[in-house]
Amino acid sequence: MHPILFQIGEFKVYSYGFAILIAFLVGVYLARRRAKRYGLTPQQITDASFAILLLGIIGARVVFILQSLEYYRQNPQELWTLQFRGLTSFGGLIFGFFAAWGFAWRAKKPLLALLDTAAVPVLIGHAIGRVGCLLNGCCYGGVCDLPWGIHVEGYSELHHPAQIYDSLMLVAGAWILHRIEKKGLALGQSFAAMLVVYGVARFAYEFFRAGVTSTTIANLPLTELTSPPR
Repeated sequence: MHPILFQIGEFKVYSYGFAILIAFLVGVYLARRRAKRYGLTPQQITDASFAILLLGIIGARVVFILQSLEYYRQNPQELWTLQFRGLTSFGGLIFGFFAAWGFAWRAKKPLLALLDTAAVPVLIGHAIGRVGCLLNGCCYGGVCDLPWGIHVEGYSELHHPAQIYDSLMLVAGAWILHRIEKKGLALGQSFAAMLVVYGVARFAYEFFRAGVTSTTIANLPLTELTSPPR
């Protein structure tokens, strides 16, 4: 694990934050290339992306805090640390959706056109973010004895690299969706397909996952119960 990618003096660059930055830049680049297909301009995509990023980070932090309430009751000074740690992608996606809705309404563009534009880029960006999770040492899987098991700080046993499982599923889903799009889809279908891919990948990922943020209800992880319909 390499939670700190590099350090210059007192300035630390965290692996997770760096991965999120790369994911954002790659996502914006891909979405700008797809903009014309959905009646949008590259500049509109850039503007929307920054709005989605801002609210997405807020949402990712809020949901993480809700998942770890007991810890933050005991450590209130860490509630709003200005570092790209303590985030959850699920919250980012929810708040990001509302940011997209607000931008589409203000720009007088169909919301589904904006969401379709973002469908494949979101999957690719999320896959890159999972690499950041691996380097950060979070979101790891349960104990295993497989040759590709990873070492987790504080444990002697090997663990499933659940972050990489999820990343590979998302990349595969993005590739399949891209191929399907070439055959022609109605407005909103790309976004709907993205939700299916994300939901299925998240559901499968949670069966391997371990850790304090994998909340369960009726013996099922919370994120399985709240994954988009499949």
